[in-house]
Amino acid sequence: MNRGVAWSVTLAAQHAEPLPVTATLSVCSPTDALCTNVTRECRDRVRAALFNSGERWPDAMVCLSIPSVPQPAGIADLAVGVSVLAARGAVRSPCLDKILFAAALGLDGSLRSVEGTWAAFDPAPALGITHAVVPEPLLPEFGASTGVTVVGAPTLTAVLAWLRGTHPLPCAGTHRWAL
Repeated sequence: MNRGVAWSVTLAAQHAEPLPVTATLSVCSPTDALCTNVTRECRDRVRAALFNSGERWPDAMVCLSIPSVPQPAGIADLAVGVSVLAARGAVRSPCLDKILFAAALGLDGSLRSVEGTWAAFDPAPALGITHAVVPEPLLPEFGASTGVTVVGAPTLTAVLAWLRGTHPLPCAGTHRWAL
């Protein structure tokens, strides 16, 4: 059984809280699989985005777990996709546990912004999170004051290239950041 964890965020009325998204691959039957707080729509969006980004959905049973339902819908999509690929062994970034992923995924693999994302970064440094990935159009909203290095990407493919160390991403500010 393989496991991958990526960080996303839940946005409540007046506060934001980072939360782990866990994907576990196993040989369990579909009736044994427990998928907690992950909607069928989220799973289907992530599966389509992976496929349209040239990635493969695992052949094993995928069990997804999110401690609480993220609001607004879709904000954990990118973290779900990264955790599935980490569980499959397709992403091996040594610092995955220090990265916050805050983006919805389009079916074509594009990253989409979710209103209220900025609030997600307040508690992140206390959890040891040093980096965050957001849709590239949101970069102007971030600066050095967030306490984390914020990078922007247009697509899931760009995020995966950055995690694999083959392509830098634009960073909030004026430089490019590679892991």
